[in-house]
Amino acid sequence: MLWFEIVFHAVIVAALAFMIFGGRWLALAQAVMMWSLHNRNQDVLEGGDNLAQILILFMVFTVSDARFAPGAKRRRARLRERERPAVSTVLHNLAAFLIVFQTAVLYFAAGYWKITGKMWQDGVAMYYISRITGFQMSAAYTHLMSNAYVGTAVCYFTIAVELALPFAILSARPWDRKANALALEAMHVGIMVCMGLVCFGLLMIGADCTCLRDDDYRSLARRLRTLKERLLPRGWSPLPARGMSPVAIAAGQDGVADA
Repeated sequence: MLWFEIVFHAVIVAALAFMIFGGRWLALAQAVMMWSLHNRNQDVLEGGDNLAQILILFMVFTVSDARFAPGAKRRRARLRERERPAVSTVLHNLAAFLIVFQTAVLYFAAGYWKITGKMWQDGVAMYYISRITGFQMSAAYTHLMSNAYVGTAVCYFTIAVELALPFAILSARPWDRKANALALEAMHVGIMVCMGLVCFGLLMIGADCTCLRDDDYRSLARRLRTLKERLLPRGWSPLPARGMSPVAIAAGQDGVADA
């Protein structure tokens, strides 16, 4: 029992550390711990665990601590100082390619098997899924899937976005990739909310995010900044300046407007 408590909490610590700090050594520790947990607890898996075990092995070779982890700016500076790509850079690029490839294969295979199934062809698969007790999170979900038009639309939408992912990744048009990624995220958010598969949904959303290019993320960041500037006036602050009452601030703004 003591050994179980030690290992079980070590899994939690390794997962939290990898989520915050990233890095190859923590990815390796997470891979070992995940393999141990999944092999000892077969009854608590949700279906995305096979993909998790594959992707975490690829992530051991990636540079996963150069963007959001503490000290990421310093690591990016060191990477830029290198005159030519190092072995670690080659391994990172290869592992990143394999992660995207594995994700694309998974979605295409899932879409292919759905489109060859009679229930998905008839548009009634979501109706029967919503009747499974383990996947019922709300009565609204069951009621919606009882509607023939809504259930059929959801079935065909799922097949379309899954089959489209490999082609969207290879497309030269950025909006193909971004639109497909947003559609997949909407699908997985629906799975989490309606079916309760939270871990599976989060895992698939993380895998989907690897399918966008750096330019796609820069474009999305620019659009978010533009939207923020349109919604919030420049220099606007939700808190008044220290020592100034709301009346004085309003009077000052009126004076500026009059000037």
